[in-house]
Amino acid sequence: MRTIALLLAAAWGAAGPPAEAGTFPVTETFDGRSFEYRMELAARRPGYRVYRLRYPSPVETPFEANNVIPAEYYLPDGIGPDDPSRPAVICLHILGGQFELVQLVGSSLAARGIPAIWFKLPYYGSRRPEGLAEDSRQDPARLAEALSQGLLDVRRTFDVLAARPEVDPQRIGVTGISLGGILAGTAAGADARFHRAALILAGGDVLEILHHARESRRLSQLLDDLPADQRRKLEETLRSVDPLTHAAALRGRAEDGRVLMINAGADEVIPRAATEKLAEALGIADDVVWLDGLGHYTAIAALPQALRTTIAFFAEDLPEGVEPPAAPAAAPTPLRRAVRLVQQAGLLLGMGAEPPAGRCHFADVAATVTLAEGNQVEGHVRIVRGHGHRFRVELDVPQFGAAVLAQGKGPWMAARDNTVFYGELPPDRAPEDPREFLAEENALKLRTAGGLLAVLGFSPELLEQWIVAAEEPDRAGGPALRITRKDQPEDHAVLVFHDDGATPKEAVFQVEGVSGRAEFRAWQMGTVAHDALFEPAADATVQKVDSGDLYRMFAALLNFALEAF
Repeated sequence: MRTIALLLAAAWGAAGPPAEAGTFPVTETFDGRSFEYRMELAARRPGYRVYRLRYPSPVETPFEANNVIPAEYYLPDGIGPDDPSRPAVICLHILGGQFELVQLVGSSLAARGIPAIWFKLPYYGSRRPEGLAEDSRQDPARLAEALSQGLLDVRRTFDVLAARPEVDPQRIGVTGISLGGILAGTAAGADARFHRAALILAGGDVLEILHHARESRRLSQLLDDLPADQRRKLEETLRSVDPLTHAAALRGRAEDGRVLMINAGADEVIPRAATEKLAEALGIADDVVWLDGLGHYTAIAALPQALRTTIAFFAEDLPEGVEPPAAPAAAPTPLRRAVRLVQQAGLLLGMGAEPPAGRCHFADVAATVTLAEGNQVEGHVRIVRGHGHRFRVELDVPQFGAAVLAQGKGPWMAARDNTVFYGELPPDRAPEDPREFLAEENALKLRTAGGLLAVLGFSPELLEQWIVAAEEPDRAGGPALRITRKDQPEDHAVLVFHDDGATPKEAVFQVEGVSGRAEFRAWQMGTVAHDALFEPAADATVQKVDSGDLYRMFAALLNFALEAF
């Protein structure tokens, strides 16, 4: 088979990049049965290409749709015919059937120069036969059957990667999140060919997880209600696809540093005991990366960190000198420009790292909004975020009033009559982060939102499933973008920029019956910061108050805003 791979590589070198469409044979397989896969180019992204693949499952079920594996292969740019072969990774998706996370993992690996592939597990997406309800996955027998087939599908997907000329068959890894992480652990244990495994939000003892998680409560009850013999057979099948069952075979690679576990410290779906049980069986109990304070779903807040750790883990197998593929020098796409603006707004609102010392983020925006019931609200907001928890927020809504919340050397608040309530701090006490005073659930919301915005930086193209971003003819004297929801085209926003194409000038929007216009009077990121920005005006009437009272007031206002949002 290696000879065939070399011949393919030679043909590739003669003809340029790999064929964008074709059928390719795979003769060296885990079960000794040859097959073919169909491959066609689906999209070109900065630094990599996405190919659609189709190949037969090694398991034949009564449902024809379920017998074909649809996959996406992320191939980095810049791999030449004479280059050393690369490691590659199989990525497995979550239980719910949303594929955005696994697409993000695959695209992030490819952007680092590592080929990656993901496929739909049995009975997901196009593999679900017509007429078969989605909740059929809540059938214990169907779940056991699907997991068993899914395990063999992973091994077949390994065969596909091993046959690729750009892939080193000795350096193929597997990763997954939640259900995908559990199956990844099982696959790596069941198939010694896997060189590495990264298990994210996963654990061992599938039956314990099934009976514990709220999401599988119906499955748990149905399993308990089965006749004893039938229940015992299904439990045996589930144990056969349990990472714990195969942990002994994986332990040597784990102790060699080739198994990574990343888990939420307060996971409500995968009990901590299940994670610890698997880690102990693998001999890496002291090496689990715990995301403290986060649960199964709120772990999205730490997803950028988890992605960086996972990518670095697999990148250890890259040949020496291999660098990430260079992104095209062309101008950013409309979608990336829109995402960049949203990320900047997140930084202004405290989601993400603060600016360096001597710098600040500054925005001045006036808006007129017409609510769904027809009422119109006008307002003006100015936000300055500086270094060391310094900030200033000026809000003026005529219907409700005006106020200034700020922190320089200490926290302070100003009312419309120019009276300032200043919380003076002792000389040895630094200003505190007002976010620390948020209710725990709201602090987590803010942290999660920041994580989501950071995730968009990895792969803005994920948003293409829901929105369309396109260039708009120049409006109001500047370049513009139109962003439209795919499911509700009447919901849209038009962003007008200054001549640099990056600094916002105006936004006109209509979303869920709410319409309006915003004028960006100023929008500067990382600009020079002056101390006076964060202190009251020299002619203000200053009244000293307890700083703790002001911090509590800040927190109350932030809590109200986050809960309303």
